Amino acid sequence: MNTNQMFAIMDFIMVGAGLYLLFAWYLLQFKNEIREGVLVQTGMAKKCKDLEGYKRYIGPKLLIFALCAIASGAIGLYSDYVKPVNSYLYLGLTLVFFVVLVLFVRYTKKAQEMFF
Repeated sequence: MNTNQMFAIMDFIMVGAGLYLLFAWYLLQFKNEIREGVLVQTGMAKKCKDLEGYKRYIGPKLLIFALCAIASGAIGLYSDYVKPVNSYLYLGLTLVFFVVLVLFVRYTKKAQEMFF
C-alpha cells in the first residue's frame, strides 16, 4: 500500500465520520435524541437537565464540525481521484479541521458540565 492509497483511505474515513456527525446533528435537532458516543458518554443522554439549552449550545458547533470533516475529506478525495489540488489548500483545510476538532472537544466537555 503506497502513500496515496493511505491518504485515500483516511479521506474516505473523514467523509464517513462527517456524515455520521451530520446524522447526529439531525437526531439532536429534529428528533431530540442525544447520540451517545459522539456528544456524551454512554449512559449520560438521559441525564440531560435542559435539552433545549443543550441543543442551542452544541447544535451549531456540531454542524460546523460535521461540515468541516466532510469538506476536508471531500477535498482529499477530489485530490486523490480527480485532479491534484494545491498542497497548501489540502494542508490548510486539514489544519482547519483539526482546530475545529479541538474546539469541538472543548465545547463538548463544557456542555457536559453545564447541562448534565
